Amino acid sequence: MNPILERIRRSNRLKLCAILSPPLIFLIIFFFFPFTFVFIYSLGMVDYYGNFVFRITLKYYSSFIQLKGITTIFMRTIYIATVTTVLCLILGYPVAYTIATKASERYKHTLMMLVIVPFWVSFLLRTYAIMLLLKPDGLLTNMINTVLLKLGIIKEPMMLLYTMKGVLIGMVYDYLPFMILPLYTSIEKLDKSLLEASYTLGANPIRTFINVTLPLTLPGIIAGSLLVFVPAIGEFVIPALLGGTESYLIGNLIWTYFLSGRNWWIGSAISTVFILFVLAVTLIYIKFMAKGGGIEF
Repeated sequence: MNPILERIRRSNRLKLCAILSPPLIFLIIFFFFPFTFVFIYSLGMVDYYGNFVFRITLKYYSSFIQLKGITTIFMRTIYIATVTTVLCLILGYPVAYTIATKASERYKHTLMMLVIVPFWVSFLLRTYAIMLLLKPDGLLTNMINTVLLKLGIIKEPMMLLYTMKGVLIGMVYDYLPFMILPLYTSIEKLDKSLLEASYTLGANPIRTFINVTLPLTLPGIIAGSLLVFVPAIGEFVIPALLGGTESYLIGNLIWTYFLSGRNWWIGSAISTVFILFVLAVTLIYIKFMAKGGGIEF
């Protein structure tokens, strides 16, 4: 055997380095390097001709803070990402629970395949598909209006396309599989003897779910919530296609500065602040939920 491979085989530290090296190299090349350039641009260390200059300025961060309506856009982005995550959890948990606990082994793989199938289609094509369903005479719009009118919730048909409601529907439609997959994995690994013990001790199904199932599947909830929240908070395709002026998000603002306005400096400042904010929220969320779920970090 090759001496180097033999040394790696005998050393746990070298094994760990060998396993982690490919993803770390990938992250360094495709995330950290690009983010470093964005950060350099945000500090004004690149002039309008693309030349590196030895000076640092915070004027682009100041310009970003002083942008008209930036607080509204920022809060709207957080609101839509949060509501999308909550809706995906509410809709995804029953689906994942039913597949993991109620479906027979024969049909589990088929049902999970149906959940994964949307990933085989382009994200943009899926968004255009929901756009057709949400137009005034679209199938989904007609169904929702018919149900709400019969229940007396609304008095006249409502518009879904180019509204905040349409954006939320599109977000849930596109990101729901990201919630179902980790939830299914977590519920599938659930120790069924604990549920039986809960029933034996006199707990009803609701108390068993709240006190046993939910806490034990918290890692899946955390993973699914992060997989939905993080991309949803930076989304710009869905609001651009399904929303109007009232659903303009941070992702659309960054896109405008980089590609339409050609102002990479303010765009980089917005991106830097946004990335740091998402990172902080993610770390706080993981720490809080992990403490509640008994997971130590």
